[in-house]
Amino acid sequence: MRFSVLANAAFASSALAIPSLNSAIAPRQEGACLTRAEAKEIVDIYVQLIANYTDEVCAKYCASDFVDRSDSINTFIFTPLGEPTFATKEIFMAAQNANPPFPVVVDSIDAVDCEAVALRWHATFGAANLPSKGITIIGTTKREGYAQIKSLDVEFNSLIWLLNMGGNYTWEG
Repeated sequence: MRFSVLANAAFASSALAIPSLNSAIAPRQEGACLTRAEAKEIVDIYVQLIANYTDEVCAKYCASDFVDRSDSINTFIFTPLGEPTFATKEIFMAAQNANPPFPVVVDSIDAVDCEAVALRWHATFGAANLPSKGITIIGTTKREGYAQIKSLDVEFNSLIWLLNMGGNYTWEG
């Protein structure tokens, strides 16, 4: 009996010391969260940035603190894995201007959160003309009063991409 009283007292005091899950998560203001329509618009902008790039769209819809991360791309440009691929909006803009467009087709928008959109896509192009499938997590912000892309986390089948770009590889084993 004494143990149960002490145990109940211990649990009660620890519950007071630990904040609830709701208070541990930053409060969201409803106006700041993405609507489904805004999420679809952000996905359309992402596709335009990859498949039909213009500086004007990037300047408006990529946030000032934009970053792009992709170990798939890093393997092609000899950037260490885990490092930002394009650490700033300006670096991203220069890279997009220097590269050909890729025909990205969105297969599905799988999740929309307050500040993020997850999607699956494929791109079929080039020498091998094979579909390279990928996933993208788009981080967003509404600092400017409208939805902008703050971050891109992109991964895709880089071996198929390599073949599509005219490269080759030998599988040993």
